[in-house]
Amino acid sequence: MPTWFQILIACLVVAAACVGAAYCFWFGYRHRNWLVHIVGAGLVVTVAGLVGERNPVSATGRPSSVWDMSIPVPLVPLRLDQVTVGGLVLTLVGLALVLFLERVVPPEERWRPPPARRLDDDDSV
Repeated sequence: MPTWFQILIACLVVAAACVGAAYCFWFGYRHRNWLVHIVGAGLVVTVAGLVGERNPVSATGRPSSVWDMSIPVPLVPLRLDQVTVGGLVLTLVGLALVLFLERVVPPEERWRPPPARRLDDDDSV
């Protein structure tokens, strides 16, 4: 049975990963850098692993097999399943690819916000 701080940490990590994934997909689309989508996909897999994490011993009453084992996190009393760890690894690989292989977008291809409209246009009915 997880304790209250484990649930709090998991909720904060899921919220941060969801915000990070949304930002990565938006940034990759706007700036035409597909490598950022790898980071977003890793964060989505991390969220799926945290949300779908289960404890087979308490759920089924049988001892866990090698496929059900969780991975302990050092210095923090948390255990992560393989999907969560895979998502974190995919996120780190994507981040390394973005940092080392980032494409420099020429100024004419960079995203620019749309020009501001006059306030009179918003008031017309």
